[in-house]
Amino acid sequence: MFQPHLCTHKLPTVEYIFNTHRSRDRITILLSEFNMSVQCGLDEKLVAYASITELRMMKTKFAYKATISIDGSKPIEISNRLYHPDGKTEDRSRQYETFIRVLHFHLKEKSNTRFVAGCSWVKAIGATLVAILFSISLSYGLDWIKLSFVDPFTMSLLFSALTLGFLSATFWPLLPKQYNPTEIPSQYLP
Repeated sequence: MFQPHLCTHKLPTVEYIFNTHRSRDRITILLSEFNMSVQCGLDEKLVAYASITELRMMKTKFAYKATISIDGSKPIEISNRLYHPDGKTEDRSRQYETFIRVLHFHLKEKSNTRFVAGCSWVKAIGATLVAILFSISLSYGLDWIKLSFVDPFTMSLLFSALTLGFLSATFWPLLPKQYNPTEIPSQYLP
């Protein structure tokens, strides 16, 4: 007779090696049953899953990235790329996807992690402010060289509306969204 409470199995350790830039050291993360070990050069840090506050998934033109925010520590940036000293770049998409899935598995049961996909609100608000400042500068610049067909304030409003419309259309899918750890958004995995 099968008795599930008597079944004890240890999950295998998952290792992932990466770096985020050619000039940076390789980082090795080992996921075990109750914590993860982060090794960079000679330094090693043990992180309990319970101390991970946020996991943010992102995608750029060139790489898939994840940021692990840890209570009381600097965040850890993870990429699906491994940069070699000779200038070559290794695509580690298969290993990255496995690592991310196993990390989600551990975090969903052993922590109160917030799972977020997309860029940060700080970047989105920063891009908006830069666009508005650019619009104001452009409108007053056009007025200064006498190429404006209306007053600078109206021109600023017009350029700001056009720029914000463009930003909204471009960045709307990239805005941060929370997700369930059992339903990782596929567009953020290789």
